[in-house]
Amino acid sequence: MTYYKFLGAGRVGPFSGHVWSTDWLETTEVSPCHRGLHACRVPDLPYWLHDELWSIEFDGPVTVVGRKVVGRRARLSARVSEWNPDTSAAFARACVGRTAGHAAAECGDLDDGHLAEAAERLLASPAGGSPPGPGPLTGLRELALRRQETAARAGRQPASLVCGYLADAVEMASTYPAPALGYVAARAAQARRPEPGGDRHDEERRWQADWLVDRLRLTTGD
Repeated sequence: MTYYKFLGAGRVGPFSGHVWSTDWLETTEVSPCHRGLHACRVPDLPYWLHDELWSIEFDGPVTVVGRKVVGRRARLSARVSEWNPDTSAAFARACVGRTAGHAAAECGDLDDGHLAEAAERLLASPAGGSPPGPGPLTGLRELALRRQETAARAGRQPASLVCGYLADAVEMASTYPAPALGYVAARAAQARRPEPGGDRHDEERRWQADWLVDRLRLTTGD
């Protein structure tokens, strides 16, 4: 199984402050979230985004705890160079696009297709570049707020709530880090009308993980 670890700039553990290297690191005790060497699987990646992404090698068994794994002995294997500021910005842009898509789906007849068009533009944006700028986002926050008000008047609470998330996402896009936009997109999905037999929040996080696998060309299997 291939495991990954997000670190702060300079290979710094975001919680421990430890500077990692490709040398083996070992701990005498494993206690998830407290002691041990933590990493994640591919489906967990959207929850742990940070400055640097590395593949990590464990020597010995690992324990799966929620959205992470923990082991006793591990070392960094190779940095995933495709995860960089440009890719992070592209991920944020895609998450705004996904949020717009959720708003379009919930608004339905309350919208004239502009929300869906905005979603398509953002999801089709180039891979590189800065966070979403004036071009693809021009007027989108105002549109989201108008649709939010229209939905509220019509008693369409899910549509109103999702449009509020979209307005927030647009406002956050140029200043907030990529993990925040991923969180907003997942919450927007969750705010939609329930889908029988499905969990929109988990589905959105799976979409984000798939996006990362595809864009970063990650190894996903054994």
